[in-house]
Amino acid sequence: MLLADYTAALASVFYLAYGGIKWLLGKRSEALNAFEEVVDILVHLLVLQLIFSIAESIASLLHISASLNDAELVSNAIGRAGSIFWEASQKAISVILYVQTERALLASAPITNPLSSVLGAATGWSTSELSMVAIFFMHLSFASQVFSSIASSLLFIGSILLPVPKLRRLGASLLAIYLATSVALLYSSGVVQDKMKNFVEPSPLNPIDWLRIAGIVSDNAILLGEAATTVALVLTLSTIAGYGLSSVFDSIYVSVVRY
Repeated sequence: MLLADYTAALASVFYLAYGGIKWLLGKRSEALNAFEEVVDILVHLLVLQLIFSIAESIASLLHISASLNDAELVSNAIGRAGSIFWEASQKAISVILYVQTERALLASAPITNPLSSVLGAATGWSTSELSMVAIFFMHLSFASQVFSSIASSLLFIGSILLPVPKLRRLGASLLAIYLATSVALLYSSGVVQDKMKNFVEPSPLNPIDWLRIAGIVSDNAILLGEAATTVALVLTLSTIAGYGLSSVFDSIYVSVVRY
């Protein structure tokens, strides 16, 4: 948060100089307002440092190794998270294609044709689940790549604007988006990666997989479905947390300046 410190220092010097001039001109009320702005800036800077410290502690508890103060490190980590989501999507699609291929092969011979319908019924719900999961993780991968490209800008611009009273609300919003979304995506990627350790990819060369494909697809659908549900919940909670975080600074402004 070195950039926020520099910005706060510059803003404080400006208001101190402005207040000093007003004081010398006998405009004591305007001078006190300027000095009060300095206190306001310093309080917000302290709160910002506290929030980042808390966010780092939460990230550590969630086994997130990237430091939230290092935007480049976070951007790279989120880029890798996008790759994990993409891999999950592709694994789901590969299993769906495996089932459809096996059904087509069974349907091609009159003697095994009825088995194609049986397999379709046995894997109907699980392939539908995998289809939804594949779409969800595919778009989440796209979103992660976009956020990875703007994360540094969010931290940079937010850190500059937060110490400036007139632009504080915008700066707080940008920093809240950066913190909440970064933690949510990095934690979610860890959840998905952990679930994929137990993901079974059926082999077309293994006859055993042909026979137990319904069970394999079912287990995979449960694994990725659970991961997708967790990720959706985490993203929802992060949105709420981000909104609450951005409103913290506005409440501090009210308590310091207006009373």
